[in-house]
Amino acid sequence: MYWVLLAFVISVFMVVTTPDHSDHSTDEQEYDHPDLHEMNMARRDGEDQRKKKTREQNKDHPEYHPSQGQRFVIKFKNDQIVHDSVAKKLNKKCAMVANDFKLLPMDVPWIDQDQKNIDEAMATIQREFDYSGSTFGYRRVNERLNKLWRSAYNSLLDKYNNKDLTVEEVMRTLPDYIIKDQFLKKLMERRSPRGLEISEINKGNRAKQTSHSLGSKSLAQRNYEAEQKGLNDIEVWKLNIKAAYPKDERVVRNLLYL
Repeated sequence: MYWVLLAFVISVFMVVTTPDHSDHSTDEQEYDHPDLHEMNMARRDGEDQRKKKTREQNKDHPEYHPSQGQRFVIKFKNDQIVHDSVAKKLNKKCAMVANDFKLLPMDVPWIDQDQKNIDEAMATIQREFDYSGSTFGYRRVNERLNKLWRSAYNSLLDKYNNKDLTVEEVMRTLPDYIIKDQFLKKLMERRSPRGLEISEINKGNRAKQTSHSLGSKSLAQRNYEAEQKGLNDIEVWKLNIKAAYPKDERVVRNLLYL
């Protein structure tokens, strides 16, 4: 009996102290590819180098990355803003200013707006954007501000002018940030016979419109980049045709071989 008990204890001790080879096999598998870490590091270094190169190329271009305290520089070509990224930033800033109906009342036609208010709106934009290098920069920005201002108050009318409600009921649904007397005047204009007639005309005109696309880049941006590459007018025209009809090879083929 004693020997049986001794043999059992020894067998248990051997099981407990036997090394687990599965752990070592896992470690060996993990190190079967010693170059994997180096490959990942090389890929990250390549990405960092590309980003650094891009920053170096753009650091002297204020239209992309103005220094602290400086303004974005707006460049025009053929009455169009060259750099799409700056055009988007300018458009966003103009939209913010255009929605300030305390500064630019929605119930006063643009041509009758107080010139001091127009000057203040333009000065607000000029604090961040420099378009003084163009003779028509001021006019271009002013026209854009005018368009966004009209779009802003029309969007409010479209949102809250419920045709199933009376004027009084509509006014009660307005949030506090809307200037009530201004909105009421525009609402009465919209619901007048003349306003309804204009609304129907505009609706018909929108139905006739067709959209054309040059992809994610504007025509001005494409022409500017082509000019930097030294492409001639024919080559630029071909690139724009291909961009305008990306899914219609037949149209592209016919236009290119006119």
